Amino acid sequence: GSNTHLVGMAGALVPGDHGMGGMGGVMPSAMMVNGAGMMGSMAPPHALYANSEGVSGMSSVQAVAAAQAAAQAAAVAAAQGNPMMSSPSVMSGPLQMAPTSVIPSSQYHQQQINLQQRSRTSATPHYHARAAMALQRQQANYLGGTTFDPSHMSSGTPVSNYADFLSGRSTTPLGHMNGQGSTPAIIRPPSTRAKSTSIGSANDRRTPGATTYYPNGNANPPATGTPVQQNATAKSGPRWTELDLGGMNLRAISSPLFKYTFLTKLYLNHNQLASLPAAISQLRNLEELDASGNLLSAIPPELGLCCKLKELLLFDNRITDLPYELGTLYQLESLGLEGNPLQEELKGLLQKEGTRALVEYLRDSGTAMVTPPDRQWIALDKDVKTDSPDVITVLSYNVLCPKYATPQMYNYCPSWALTWEYRRDTIMSELNAFQPDIICLQEVEASQFDEFFKDKLGEMGYEGVFWTKSRARTMSEGERKLVDGCATFYKSSMFKCMASHLLEFQQSALSRKDFRKCDDFFNRFMTKDNIVGFAVLKHCKLPGEPTVFVANAHVHWDPEFTDVKMVQTAMLTEELALLAKKYGGLAPAPPVHHGGTAGDGGSEAHRVQMQLQQQQKQFQKVAAIICGDFNSTPDSGLYEFLSR
Repeated sequence: GSNTHLVGMAGALVPGDHGMGGMGGVMPSAMMVNGAGMMGSMAPPHALYANSEGVSGMSSVQAVAAAQAAAQAAAVAAAQGNPMMSSPSVMSGPLQMAPTSVIPSSQYHQQQINLQQRSRTSATPHYHARAAMALQRQQANYLGGTTFDPSHMSSGTPVSNYADFLSGRSTTPLGHMNGQGSTPAIIRPPSTRAKSTSIGSANDRRTPGATTYYPNGNANPPATGTPVQQNATAKSGPRWTELDLGGMNLRAISSPLFKYTFLTKLYLNHNQLASLPAAISQLRNLEELDASGNLLSAIPPELGLCCKLKELLLFDNRITDLPYELGTLYQLESLGLEGNPLQEELKGLLQKEGTRALVEYLRDSGTAMVTPPDRQWIALDKDVKTDSPDVITVLSYNVLCPKYATPQMYNYCPSWALTWEYRRDTIMSELNAFQPDIICLQEVEASQFDEFFKDKLGEMGYEGVFWTKSRARTMSEGERKLVDGCATFYKSSMFKCMASHLLEFQQSALSRKDFRKCDDFFNRFMTKDNIVGFAVLKHCKLPGEPTVFVANAHVHWDPEFTDVKMVQTAMLTEELALLAKKYGGLAPAPPVHHGGTAGDGGSEAHRVQMQLQQQQKQFQKVAAIICGDFNSTPDSGLYEFLSR
């Protein structure tokens, strides 16, 4: 057309040159379309001029600068939605973008530019898969001691330093195997093969986990260069976790794609996608998603459910705003947004402070919280009438001590949602909604019990007792206020507290003769200051005012210390038996011995079993409620011990 100008600059022009001029050397050319430039591969190298004046006395430095300016204009045109620049398919051959002349405002901005340049080099179909395959072939030849034959690869397949290039450690565009100009590749063990695949046509559909798949994406082994480990096919599940659909001019994504929930990397770059389906949230294992070079104007909020994402590349789209739900991507390390008409506030934050700062901003800005659904009750015994006066409602709740609610520990939560002022009101609304007869709370800070829970629950008709952890013994009065513990509340109109008792596992163990004193026991058990508090209650509204024993425990948290959890729980049941004897009129139960000597394992185990059976018969005569945070799962020995 009359408004189309093709301009190529690849060297020095002699003064007075007009029209077309031949040039020497192998250099990229710049294509100008409506004033926007895109770097492409033109062979043989030459200059095209139409409707333009000749450039007099241009040096090679000036020519390179002009080419860079053309590339920068191309990026601007792509961001503004130039119809001629909307698809990389207008170029034949690998798309090579020259470095832009944008001056980075910070190291984070420089990273954005580097990632953008890396993304633009991947515009050809199946770029990532072909590059990975070429690298694997190169590795196979290297490990096999043979000479690498570049004829095995299709024209223009980049192979050099692919691992560094994709991970962002290297920002240099991938080179080609041209003999002397190639860059050495990182050699990885053969176990890294068969990690990626590409779909070449609509008829080439495969099911994850189907019969033998090879790194070339076919059911047949590659012709040369890639040894296949046959035993890997016997394993269940897919052998590949990466899918490359880049550079295929796709306008829509088929919904079955999102059933491939095992995917860790998905490349949708340089297509014609105008939107991403909300179903992408099903790919919960995604660590890398590249949707650069499309027509995206918005990002689905559901993408925030892919919390394992570490790299999200959205370069060269039409995105103007970001959903607050992306703030849940707390593991995100790289968010690529250059080449988008993004809001200045978001763009400036990303360029100046980086991805983490932008994610935190989105997370803290999303104040509109959806009210969670009501808790659903599970009926364990459908024969019990819940409106009977004999029924007691009990609630157990770990309220998370303020000193433990740090952004470092809960980096997926908004900072305002971690503040105690916000959380305590939410907790109180829960307690007020259920109005249980007995409330057992764990991780209650001493100061919060005195200044908040005692008064608030007192207004609702509750009385309570509080026990702090053992560490408070050695602290000053001011420090003791920050120590957490367990609190038990009860409705004063229904119960009377006859006694309150504290069992400190650490202190109690020191006075027991049946505990073997050894270094391993001391290191594993004696350094834990967990506690259990007991409240002995009289039920005032039932005939005879029966006694109810309520235990409120917080067992050690570490999964590596299952033995410590078991010992603490066994001590809890023993102490409960002693309290039942003292306040419930039961016969004394012999204590459970945790130690023993070598050679008497059988008799010791039998004796412990008999004691537990006797203890169980006693518990059947006592109204005992054991609450707490046991830091255990249903398949643990602790659960089995208590349930039996």
